[in-house]
Amino acid sequence: MSAASALIGALAEWQVRHVFCCPGTSEIPVLDAIVEVRGEAHAPEFILTTHEAIAVSMADGYARASGDIGVAYLHTNVGVANGLAHLYAAQVARSRVAVLAGIKGTATLPHRALTTSPRLLETAAPYAGHVWQNLRPEDLLDDVSRMLWSTGVVPEQPAVLTVPQNHLMSEAAAAGHVHVRSSARQSPDPDAVREAAELLRHARHPVIVAGSDVARRGAESALERLAERSGAPVLVESRRDLERWSFRTDHPAFAGLFEPSAPLLADCDLLVLAGMPTPLEFSSERPSVPPGVPILHVAEDAAEPGRRHRTACAVVGDTRLSLELLAECVDAPASGREADASESAARAAWLAAVLDHAAGQRRRWEDEVPVTVEGAAFSAASAMRVLADTVGGEPLLVLDAVTSTLPLLRFLTRTRRDTLFATASGSLGWGMGAALGVALAREERTLAVVGDGVVQFGVPALWTAARSHLPVTFVVVNNGRYQAVVSGLRQSGGAARRHDDYPLTDISGVDIAALAASFGIPAVVVDGASSLREELRAHLALDETDGPRLIEVRVNDDLWA
Repeated sequence: MSAASALIGALAEWQVRHVFCCPGTSEIPVLDAIVEVRGEAHAPEFILTTHEAIAVSMADGYARASGDIGVAYLHTNVGVANGLAHLYAAQVARSRVAVLAGIKGTATLPHRALTTSPRLLETAAPYAGHVWQNLRPEDLLDDVSRMLWSTGVVPEQPAVLTVPQNHLMSEAAAAGHVHVRSSARQSPDPDAVREAAELLRHARHPVIVAGSDVARRGAESALERLAERSGAPVLVESRRDLERWSFRTDHPAFAGLFEPSAPLLADCDLLVLAGMPTPLEFSSERPSVPPGVPILHVAEDAAEPGRRHRTACAVVGDTRLSLELLAECVDAPASGREADASESAARAAWLAAVLDHAAGQRRRWEDEVPVTVEGAAFSAASAMRVLADTVGGEPLLVLDAVTSTLPLLRFLTRTRRDTLFATASGSLGWGMGAALGVALAREERTLAVVGDGVVQFGVPALWTAARSHLPVTFVVVNNGRYQAVVSGLRQSGGAARRHDDYPLTDISGVDIAALAASFGIPAVVVDGASSLREELRAHLALDETDGPRLIEVRVNDDLWA
């Protein structure tokens, strides 16, 4: 048996079901091995992509939605370079993505050979927690297992292993490599949990922010118990931090999206960051948390609490265990301390005030964003409200529409757990491939809401969607421009705004529906609320046996913030 065949066998032992691959000639040993193992029951399925970025984003979407390892196989230094932007997206999301990269034979590596780089691992290192090059054919299986294992070490990070072509052509080493299929759940420090519980008991105006790790660890019920026992309203992570939705919108404590500048948060006396890293900064001028508010940070990475903001207390450990223990501790009065009725009344009044504020905000947004407009008056915000109203809280969603995401999240309902995936990476095109990986993992029809700029970055995903008959409906919000850049130029107040001239932002002229049709994907164009609603209802009638679809939503360039 060749080492390439043994590599595929090692992936099978790790229960890897799919490998997303954009091959080159360095992968010839692996392609031969695929022929050798074809038909074997446990052999992973290799899925062809026509660009490495799509292979990586598919692996990422698959890993997030399945909880398993998403494996991408790339080609030499050029393929790795093409995949790095979406590897960064996986890193930000702490996604279990493993990248195998076939490189040229070892005899060429010291030279200036075609598609070789003596510093390939250095190129990948900023975007992965584990990078390694296989040095000896007899170590290949151990290296593969070590790479796969490392993706599950908390905090999870992508991993990269490069494998020389001549090593793959060698005879397989003897079996006997050791691997473990699950990572340990790390318990928090009991003293830290007790300290955190005391902070929550004394807080009269607490606010909880539900981070993506809550959904990742299946900790939604634990967070609900904590909210109910502490009387705290719950916000979902801000648009810039959101990787997956972590709290039901129909829960009585749900109070909307976390926006650090919201005036009401100035009255908060304890901000609980639950199951999330330090909130991302967009710029130093915009605070990522309300200034001066004490922070209780529940995180899985000990480096996160205090990274940017001083904390009143930090609880470090598995998110579900931490929240379960914290909820139990909050419910049990501290030794020698009676429950304070005034504190309970203050928390109840605070919760009512926050929920009333959220309801009023929702009404104002509904007044600002109409849902019956057509043609030239049809904006991205109106389209997103129509989408939110039509699809409801159950279907799988993948979001990668930069300026359309915020209005969608403001109107969205989520009643089914862990059904929304997004990116905080800024890596355009991610959602095109990620949606395919999510649909494959969940074996369920998925709705991908993407921008027209995202489509232009992720066109190759259409080929894989069509060829693999994946159940994804792409909803493309097409305003013909890089609207986020236009928004930034307007906010800067410079020459572009004064002259109403926004250079290098016009990306119009692409018939996106026709582009999808050229790949064999049924596509339609809509330009108003009624036709969009009709097409979304048609999407809801489809199931996982139906192939891909695309809805091009043509909107004006009005920006609602």
